[in-house]
Amino acid sequence: MIACVFGSGSAAFVEPTVQELARRASVHGVKLVGVNIERMSTAMDEVALVYVLPFETSAIGAPESPADTADLLAAAFPRSQIVNAVVAHELCTDRVALSERLLERGVAVPESLVTDSPEEAREFVRRCQHAVLRDVRAGRRGGGLVAVCDGTHTIAGEARGRRYALELRDDATAYHLAHGVLEYPAPFFLQRLITRVGRHGVLAPAPVQRAYVVDERVVFWTEAYRERAKRPSDFLVSPEEGAQRRFIQVVSDEADKLVRRVAKVVGSPVAAVDIVRSDTGYVVLDVVTDGRYMMIDRSFKSLPEHRDAFDLDRYVAATLVDRSA
Repeated sequence: MIACVFGSGSAAFVEPTVQELARRASVHGVKLVGVNIERMSTAMDEVALVYVLPFETSAIGAPESPADTADLLAAAFPRSQIVNAVVAHELCTDRVALSERLLERGVAVPESLVTDSPEEAREFVRRCQHAVLRDVRAGRRGGGLVAVCDGTHTIAGEARGRRYALELRDDATAYHLAHGVLEYPAPFFLQRLITRVGRHGVLAPAPVQRAYVVDERVVFWTEAYRERAKRPSDFLVSPEEGAQRRFIQVVSDEADKLVRRVAKVVGSPVAAVDIVRSDTGYVVLDVVTDGRYMMIDRSFKSLPEHRDAFDLDRYVAATLVDRSA
């Protein structure tokens, strides 16, 4: 038997995926069940494989470290193989650690800076002219803010068409917005904004390609894009930030090899890898996994062009069935 673990806080968006995985596994005569880890009363010895989806360990009184999460899963499913290991979830959630790991393995990422110094952060924005200020933990503040320097010491931040005066604080512990001023606490994780040159030499948003990788094989691609940019925040190209999305059929061999390598470096059997072409070649923006901390967005299923060949859960279920054999 296969178990898909999730928590009450994520049930509303996780349960449809669990139901789809169960339906596809049943076609092969394999039982897959959803397990709310907060409601478990005893360990499940009969489970052979566990596929982890989002849950909060704090809701069941467990510490927050990855090691403790792994111990928790091992205790709940003592005879099971955890398909998507906690260490991979943690790596993809920690943007700084992920960037460092990729660079160590020779994978290009946008020019980046992580610092506690407001002045170093401001200097980075001044030098780059436009930068993306992102939370060091993925999933907490969406795609980030486009940071722009007006030529003085002032930095503005923009997201979803709303602009704020950014006050970078090394003595703050939380975000605070009042009267159009956003206090942003350290550490500051900044990346150079990647753009493309559009018509007449005008900067335009660079399309972001997402590869869906299952067991080191790219099963399909989507692309997030914007036709034009009216304001700095339009250069944040992701569906979560209002960009459009489409399926794409043809990508370069370079892109295909890159995303498969990235998934192998991360160590997750299921991953969504976001890449964009810069002046020097492809760079990796993000890697998303199914796991305790995050979940790969399935909203592409609402696109009119969606069909079975573009169904991620079809491929996830197949690999779970194969591993349970």
